[in-house]
Amino acid sequence: MRYAVALPQTLPGEEMVRFARRAEELGFAGLWTADAAIGGPTGHNPTVDGLYALGHVAAVTDAIRLGIAVIVMPRRNPLMLARELASLDRLSRGRLTVGLGLGGGPPQDVAPLGFAADRPVRRLTEGVAVMRAAWSEPSAGFEGQLYRFTGVPVEPKPVQRPHPPIWIGARVEPALRRAARIGDGWIGAGSSSSDDFVAQARIVREALEAAGRDPASFPMSKRVYVAIDDTEAGGRERLARILDPMYGNPGLTGRVAVCGPPERVREQLERLRDAGAGELLLNPLHDPHEQLEALTEVAVV
Repeated sequence: MRYAVALPQTLPGEEMVRFARRAEELGFAGLWTADAAIGGPTGHNPTVDGLYALGHVAAVTDAIRLGIAVIVMPRRNPLMLARELASLDRLSRGRLTVGLGLGGGPPQDVAPLGFAADRPVRRLTEGVAVMRAAWSEPSAGFEGQLYRFTGVPVEPKPVQRPHPPIWIGARVEPALRRAARIGDGWIGAGSSSSDDFVAQARIVREALEAAGRDPASFPMSKRVYVAIDDTEAGGRERLARILDPMYGNPGLTGRVAVCGPPERVREQLERLRDAGAGELLLNPLHDPHEQLEALTEVAVV
């Protein structure tokens, strides 16, 4: 089991640096950001862009892995995104993990903003293939329904070969089976519960076996909204003040978060480990520096 932490994207730049350096000192396996896509359920939050935040801390850390989960693929051009991600992989000396997904909310809601609203699944699957071609071929080519090109050089290439690992964010059965087909790993949403993860992980394993892939070599992970507190009720109350408005979803904290004293939180995280999680992305939302220190009582790092 690997324990990673979320990089607080609302902090000033110098405070992000302090958090990142301390997370690495404490031995956490990764620092992750989120993509608060414009027009999505969390797009109203005043967070620094996830890729820029990772670039900021890449320069002040040495070994801790850097990840983003999940980039909303239908809002991106895959060739431009491939170049951005390759640049970040080079700046971090090969430490990047990429989370990709469809995002939340009806696609038609973003059409007036200038984003494509049609065929979101096709945009994800072809986008993944386009990026892999851009990363692996000197002059990339692709022939699909949405993207068709030949002889396009995309530089720089990433440090990691053939490319940074792509973890697909998914929660419903068709998307989970798709993650097993096209992804290098799967990451469960923070806005889903531990019970959800247990059931979802079972579907992913079944899909991997059906595709002839070894579940043991396919990373499964989950973002976990967490609050360390003297009591479970106290932690839940403090977290709910931030998490519920962040998603515009009253009661979300009570359904998905893990809160309370370290021993209680550890028990709940162990359930996710037993269900197949190889990495847990621990995501406190208040008092980030204090919560980071408190998480060392939960995570074996």
